[in-house]
Amino acid sequence: MKVVCKTNNLHDILDPYTSARLKHYISRSDGEIDLEIAREYTVYGVEFWDNCPWFYLCTEEDDEYPKPFAAEFFEVIDEHISQYWKLSSVPSEDRENSTSLVFDEWSKDPSFYERLIDGDPNAVLLFSKYRDLMNSE
Repeated sequence: MKVVCKTNNLHDILDPYTSARLKHYISRSDGEIDLEIAREYTVYGVEFWDNCPWFYLCTEEDDEYPKPFAAEFFEVIDEHISQYWKLSSVPSEDRENSTSLVFDEWSKDPSFYERLIDGDPNAVLLFSKYRDLMNSE
């Protein structure tokens, strides 16, 4: 899946419901998001928060892990989902269910993303492998 950033500021989201929902997750007072307008990004996973998609993507070439960004900041230019994604829906502490489309090992391990952020060598290596595969889809 490929997306293009159409806006990188929460204050540019005009729909009041959407803006209010996103403010629960984005705390910067200036509303700035670490995205480059008109840049194309590969989506490495999708997670649903409040029944709305958030795309996991890397903002820099050397990022060791993807970060989640609300779908409202993007236009989808290639809607084909990755052949490596699996649907996962598991009970979650902070939400009723955690539903995502991510690669197999991530879908089966609720702590995978946390380990990836913490720099666990196995998680970093695994994400790097899938990143290369998805970049070439």
